[in-house]
Amino acid sequence: MFKLNFINQKTNITVTGGLLSEACSSAGFPLDLVCGGKGTCGKCLVTIEVQGHRREVLACQFTVEEDLTVYLEDSQYLDQASLLTGHHNDATLPFDPALRKTHHTLSDLTPEGYSTFLRDTSLTLRRKFSHMVHQRGVSHMTVVRHQGLPIDIQPGDTTAHLYGGAIDIGTTSVVLYVYDLIDGSLLYTESSLNKQITFGGDVIARILCCQERESALDEQCQAIAHTINELLSRCEEDHPGLLEDLYHLVLCGNSTMAHLFFAMDPQALGRFPYANITEDAIHTHNHACGLNLPDAAVIDFLPLLGGFVGADTTSVLLTLPQDDRKYLMVDLGTNGEIALGNALTGFQTASTACGPALEGANIECGMRASTGAIEGITLEKGEICCQVIGGGAPIGLCGSAIVDAVAVLRSLGIIDPSGYLLTPEEYLTIHPGSPLAAHLAVLDTSDQDVVFYFSRGDKPVYLSQGDIRQIQLAKSSIYSGCMTLLKECGLPLSDVDALVLAGAFGNFINIENALAIGLLPPFPRKKILAIGNGAGHGVQRCLLNQGELDRASQIQACTEQINLADTPEFMEAYIMNMNFN
Repeated sequence: MFKLNFINQKTNITVTGGLLSEACSSAGFPLDLVCGGKGTCGKCLVTIEVQGHRREVLACQFTVEEDLTVYLEDSQYLDQASLLTGHHNDATLPFDPALRKTHHTLSDLTPEGYSTFLRDTSLTLRRKFSHMVHQRGVSHMTVVRHQGLPIDIQPGDTTAHLYGGAIDIGTTSVVLYVYDLIDGSLLYTESSLNKQITFGGDVIARILCCQERESALDEQCQAIAHTINELLSRCEEDHPGLLEDLYHLVLCGNSTMAHLFFAMDPQALGRFPYANITEDAIHTHNHACGLNLPDAAVIDFLPLLGGFVGADTTSVLLTLPQDDRKYLMVDLGTNGEIALGNALTGFQTASTACGPALEGANIECGMRASTGAIEGITLEKGEICCQVIGGGAPIGLCGSAIVDAVAVLRSLGIIDPSGYLLTPEEYLTIHPGSPLAAHLAVLDTSDQDVVFYFSRGDKPVYLSQGDIRQIQLAKSSIYSGCMTLLKECGLPLSDVDALVLAGAFGNFINIENALAIGLLPPFPRKKILAIGNGAGHGVQRCLLNQGELDRASQIQACTEQINLADTPEFMEAYIMNMNFN
């Protein structure tokens, strides 16, 4: 047994060995293993002290074999990330939940009527009913009904208490909305990072985990269940007894998240033709899911749309107006999903990789949107100005700042159209005496990488030439995906009525800068709408109105999924759109 002292967090744990990253997670400080623990991203570099000697190690590669002290900064673990929430507030949607409670006196239920009352119900409920009707001291009972069918019974009159939850399972973050299903009021909104993130920062890394280690599927299933249970527990701390009467959860998430939630092996999704085990909506009960809710609680997971385009996209599409206008929806999250069309004539959808670089992965000073991250960069009177989350000295760049950085440096000519970052000498040749040249430097490394510093000191923050190349790959993927989908559908961009941006990244980026660097198609700014957590909005609609669950299946039925990798136009466009405008 080895003792680990997390000195900055004032926490001590004992482990039998294993990786330091696993110990950090066990201590409650999960690290950002963007590369899935392969030791390639460097995001888990941690200072340790062993027998009085300090050194830095990659936590995902370092095996604990003796007592040690861990100097972990708050910014290094994942509980600090800023997450996007936002509740449903469509006053035009009728409140019509699938869940109801009815009160009965046992004297009203005669033995002759038991069979009729229990028709089409579960064996578990029939057993419970058989005991309750003969239980001394019980003269009343409350029936919990889903779409009219009894799913559980409770002694006494509990009709004043009935709750439901809507959950958006993101690759990075999970958001829970808890509603009172008696009056439709929102009670709680809770969010946290998805504990699966210690298996990798993107869906491909998590699928590969399942291929490489047999236990990884169950471990990831348990990780998301643990995440949801923690969110539910937070609500119950403020509302004792809440979970005893929470009988409906509606969930959405991308295709990989759906597989991992239900412990369905996603390996087929990771190789051509990228197939899901099932794409239809999944309707089950909590006894099959193991959450801290009644076993009879109804669990609904919205339908997937094909390949990597999952139920989170279905949920977003539920929020679009039901008219004949043509919408181009782009969900900019850890993974990018695109949809074109409308609910009346149907949608064409596609997915494309965009998130890793734009959310900080593969960027030398990249990080998630947490305290210390630069979230915005502007040019004011010729000077570079940075907005830092939480104030204070910056320690890295989050996704919105990365887009700003490229746009500002491109506007100054510090980055040329090909993405080349000028050296200090090259910039001074064009702009003699410019103070901005002092921000440029050539690192003394084997590849002589050019960087632009936003801050210096103990924790310098900069953008490198290598970073810019990563951003070019990401931005071309989204732009080319949109243009290829339009071409596949025979629809010119001018015929699109609105460009809808969904997701956390799409909510926080500066849209003008996104247009400037060619991340988004050249679309009139006034026709671009950022809707925030559209997936969260849609899944709340399904909890509050049972008709929306039917509409989700209708959207699936009229949606065609297009695999961009199969289209020669996409690969050609992907190469052609690497440059900046």
